[in-house]
Amino acid sequence: MFRTNVTDMVGIPGMFGEGQCNWNQVSRILRTHWYHLTLQHYQEGRTYEATLMVDSEPRLQEILLGQDDDLKVTDVLVVTPSHMNGTTGWRMETLVEATLGEDENECSVCLLEVENGAVYHSSHVAGFDPDSLKNLYPIYRASMIR
Repeated sequence: MFRTNVTDMVGIPGMFGEGQCNWNQVSRILRTHWYHLTLQHYQEGRTYEATLMVDSEPRLQEILLGQDDDLKVTDVLVVTPSHMNGTTGWRMETLVEATLGEDENECSVCLLEVENGAVYHSSHVAGFDPDSLKNLYPIYRASMIR
């Protein structure tokens, strides 16, 4: 989940469209992965590009399923914290596949395959084995946008 502070708001609510607010910054409390999407919106013969920061697999799936002739996802990146990607810091990488499954405690775990072939998981269980997941179902595959 992303968080905002009213002191970071740009302008007044609605000045950029009904129900819209712009922000100088947003924050995150949890060290969990999130998605950075690039969208192309076609309207009245013009193409507009927008970027979305998406915090969950259900929301990612909703956006992907909502694509139509006027709105297309053109790029999906995943941003992972160090405990997922095995480095000393956050990384943003091209996402190839996102899959959800259940661990032995029936907790939801996400598997993320990135462009270099690495596979990360969202489990916090020490020694977690991704092959132990059951009820796997794909949320995203790169072919969904190409």
